[in-house]
Amino acid sequence: MNTFTTLSDAVAEITVLRSVFKAFAFHIESEEEAAEHIAALRKKYYDATHVCYAYVSDVDGHTFKSSDDGEPSGTAGGPILSVITGGGYRQTLIAVVRYFGGTKLGVGGLIKAYSDAANLAAEKAEKRTLTLCDVYEAEVDYNAFKKLSIAAARGGGMITDVGYGDKVKFRLSIKQGSELLAKMKNASGGKVEFIQRGKKYEIYQV
Repeated sequence: MNTFTTLSDAVAEITVLRSVFKAFAFHIESEEEAAEHIAALRKKYYDATHVCYAYVSDVDGHTFKSSDDGEPSGTAGGPILSVITGGGYRQTLIAVVRYFGGTKLGVGGLIKAYSDAANLAAEKAEKRTLTLCDVYEAEVDYNAFKKLSIAAARGGGMITDVGYGDKVKFRLSIKQGSELLAKMKNASGGKVEFIQRGKKYEIYQV
């Protein structure tokens, strides 16, 4: 997969028959990161009745998990996961913290409440499309860096991790299949060596 959509961090809250459902959306890059967010929520909301969640941690949608955290089976984690997969989101965690309000909602009521809370968090979050890019490192003089920065901006490349010294060191991310690297080399008169440092998903603007 060369592109996928994820969510920015967001918070939403609904109340159903005095039960409060606080929903949190997160962009994650691993199951371990998801576990860290969940543990942090459990610590912060230690007095909550339930902390239910679901996530898809990879870019292909093959690695996922959901938890009802003591709610009746299939009433919390599954509905939250459906929001994530239904939206086509990847590397996304949505957790819903519930404070019981004294009135049981029933199976149908719980499914709707968790779905509504998760959907609201997804609606509030920024949708971000990430694209698989080739990442390069280079070191150039200041005049060359100025020319390369202009060429990168025009071609949609992203220059990051800039370090200034006797020369300028930087990282360059380029969408796979793009002709930008050739243009960057031409802009430098063929004098700059771009060393590939792997691949990374980035928010890529053309």
